[in-house]
Amino acid sequence: MLKVPPPHQMAITAACVALNLAVGTIANLLSLPLSLDTIGSLTGAALLPPALAIAVGAITAVLGWAVINPVYPYYIGTQISVVIAALAVMRLIGFDRLWKAVILGAVVAIVAVLVSAPVTVLVFGGATVPAMTANNAVPIASEQSIWSAVTIGGLLIEFADKLVVALIAWALVRRRLRGSA
Repeated sequence: MLKVPPPHQMAITAACVALNLAVGTIANLLSLPLSLDTIGSLTGAALLPPALAIAVGAITAVLGWAVINPVYPYYIGTQISVVIAALAVMRLIGFDRLWKAVILGAVVAIVAVLVSAPVTVLVFGGATVPAMTANNAVPIASEQSIWSAVTIGGLLIEFADKLVVALIAWALVRRRLRGSA
């Protein structure tokens, strides 16, 4: 029998999806080099049961198509993998200290690159990748393969993005837990 989550968990789930979409949209509109579209996913991983946290990532990818960029559904696996990696890291080391947030950001960045690079190469295998960033364009211009450009360039930008995202999520979770005490 399907168990309906309590209303407060559903509210946190909706807030995390809204956070991902709002910040992702702002980053996209401002053409920021960081997407910042997983703040809600990492926050959800810390505050929600695993199924709802994974739902945050999946719903973000689906709704991101209409709100942020039409390529978002291709990266549903990345969003889900980021949440699963965050859940695993949080279970192993916790999420109660700043240094743990830094480790979480690094691990999630590596997972994001490993999962999204093949999608980028398969879906956008030509030289005109709609999600192309400056960090990918330089290696491609220097005649590296798109696979090298996406993984090497992607790792640099994902590391910066996921580090910022993890620190923001850590601050939000800390604030939430302090506010409920």
